Amino acid sequence: MREKPHKHIVVLRFSALGDAAIASPLLKAYATSNSDTTFTMVSHPMLRPLFTGCDNLKFIAADFRGEHKGFLGILKLYRDIMRVHPTAIADINSVLRTFILRALFLLSMVPFAYLRKGRREKQELTRRKNKKLRELKSTMRRYEEVLISLELKDIGFSRATLSNSESPGAVMASNGANFEHSWEKIVVGVAPFANNRGKIWPLDLMEQLIAKLSSNGNFKVTLFGGGKNEATTLKGWEIKYANIKSVAGDISFEQELDLMSRLDLMICMDSANMHFASCVGIPVLSFWGATHPYIGFYGWGQKLTMALQSSVECRPCSTSGKKECFRGDYLCLYSITPEEAERRVLGFFKERLELLNRKVED
Repeated sequence: MREKPHKHIVVLRFSALGDAAIASPLLKAYATSNSDTTFTMVSHPMLRPLFTGCDNLKFIAADFRGEHKGFLGILKLYRDIMRVHPTAIADINSVLRTFILRALFLLSMVPFAYLRKGRREKQELTRRKNKKLRELKSTMRRYEEVLISLELKDIGFSRATLSNSESPGAVMASNGANFEHSWEKIVVGVAPFANNRGKIWPLDLMEQLIAKLSSNGNFKVTLFGGGKNEATTLKGWEIKYANIKSVAGDISFEQELDLMSRLDLMICMDSANMHFASCVGIPVLSFWGATHPYIGFYGWGQKLTMALQSSVECRPCSTSGKKECFRGDYLCLYSITPEEAERRVLGFFKERLELLNRKVED
């Protein structure tokens, strides 16, 4: 009897960091369910730590600032991928670089499947007039459909809707009672930045929330960020307020993930940090302005009740937060108050805070 040929599916997702991170729990689930198949993720070098833990899940770093820069670099990446002998390619990016690679794989007779981004329905959701506000297919589900089209069994990993409390990870994000640490301070991470203006809650409002958590006495806050300007801002908050520590620029991404995995809650924007925290099983309180969870980029396993959103009628206006504000004043972000954010945090940790306050009284 002829032995069944071994499958090796190479998955392409180069940008953005958060969108690539969405693939981490999905590929781990499919690697676990398909022990006879090897999966290789090709992505930004920094993201390697997200794709460890499964023997049949490998990683190839796509370094577009170094060895894979330019057209000749893409040719080198193609050769690097071909060396692992792929039997199929899953393009979950569908950008110019992957278009070129797909043409090369076609010439080499390596079958591929690619992502349908759903541009038209996203335009209907974000247009200024006659907006169709409805929950679209999640990005993770779109990724999963690419894998399924390569003759993998649909395990339904990403089928849950945002309103379904039984979605993967919902237990993780169900409440703020981490009873292993009941008598210690509550450890909260804060990542106040995002790539685009339409996603960032104003920093003066975030600083007010930081001040409230600092003065509470029951919280320790770890600040996450990257780049010189972000690190400078966060270091200023660390100096100004008690129980605040910035790690921006001080630790590696792998160390950041480890630190995130030990948080009780991450507070962040619709950003890569939302997805990083979701990948390590941490509940997230996220802020949404120009974008919306319905577009499909919500954190894996997070409950919709943990999204802070305003009711400004023109939102969402963008899938990425890159567009200029229709109104010119970013009311969708400014209308979320520090008091509302604090109430959400305190409500999430209600049971834990009662235990801490009871200990003080005793």
